[in-house]
Amino acid sequence: MNRRLTRIAPKLVPALVAGLVAGLVAASQLAAQKPTAPPAASATPIRKALFWKVSSADNTAYLLGSVHLGSKEMYPLPKELEDAFEKSSALIVEVDINHVDQAKMQGFVMANGMYTGDDTLWDHISKDNRKRLEAFCEKFGLPAAAMAKMKPWMASMMVATLPMMRNGMEAGLGIDKYFLDKAEKSRKRIVELESAEWQLKLLSSITDQMLDQYLESMIVQDSLAEAKKLQEAWMSGDPVRVDKLVRESMAKSPESLNKAMLGDRNPHMADIAEQFLKGKEQGFLVAGAAHMVGKDGVVELLRQRGYKVEQVTLAQ
Repeated sequence: MNRRLTRIAPKLVPALVAGLVAGLVAASQLAAQKPTAPPAASATPIRKALFWKVSSADNTAYLLGSVHLGSKEMYPLPKELEDAFEKSSALIVEVDINHVDQAKMQGFVMANGMYTGDDTLWDHISKDNRKRLEAFCEKFGLPAAAMAKMKPWMASMMVATLPMMRNGMEAGLGIDKYFLDKAEKSRKRIVELESAEWQLKLLSSITDQMLDQYLESMIVQDSLAEAKKLQEAWMSGDPVRVDKLVRESMAKSPESLNKAMLGDRNPHMADIAEQFLKGKEQGFLVAGAAHMVGKDGVVELLRQRGYKVEQVTLAQ
């Protein structure tokens, strides 16, 4: 196997949502990637953002929909985001990717994401998917024999992330990573909504049949193009457009997988935000954009619970 891919493959953590969002989140968790230098300013600053202020009678919290695999074009971030972060005493993220137990995660992936003995991926997916994967491997210079030892969820992550990585999109420029680094420097409290181990167990517990269908949807789509669409929608600050992209992607995946990746997790995220709203500490919550938007997103869930939720207007 290509030497760089040998380093990457066992250290990926799972995709967290279907389709294009899956690729973004998986890439954001590349433990092997070296820290990226601070992003340079782009020529045209972002004028809108997927950024909401949530108010209770006694407190305020902020919600930021994240793109986990970023580029320099996304920076600098709007002043309103930076100011809200500075005023907040706690950063809330899906996973603190700066402090993952790498040895433990690698051991889990090797034990739960790779076949042993004579068993291979080809014994667990359709013949059509095998042909698609072999064509994918040829296109990106990955030996098919190496792919054959990956279980469906590992293969799905490789399909989702490798095209984007090969085209210069970086986990080190993701929004979560940006604020995690800032939180460390300013010694803010970091709160995890989940954990890397929990996310790995979630995806690795999904059935082969579900993942075969999911894998098919990942292979046939252009993950780089999908990721760029989401990034552009994020930069436009348009939650309706982001939700449309997410729903289109989810339509290609099993409903049970979509429910596990999004529907079942959003209420917990809203619960954590609500804990801060009921307390004294101001929280700044950063989670994947797909979790924020739509009728079942964190923003709408908090609105339904009676909190005042408003998308922050940026200065022009």
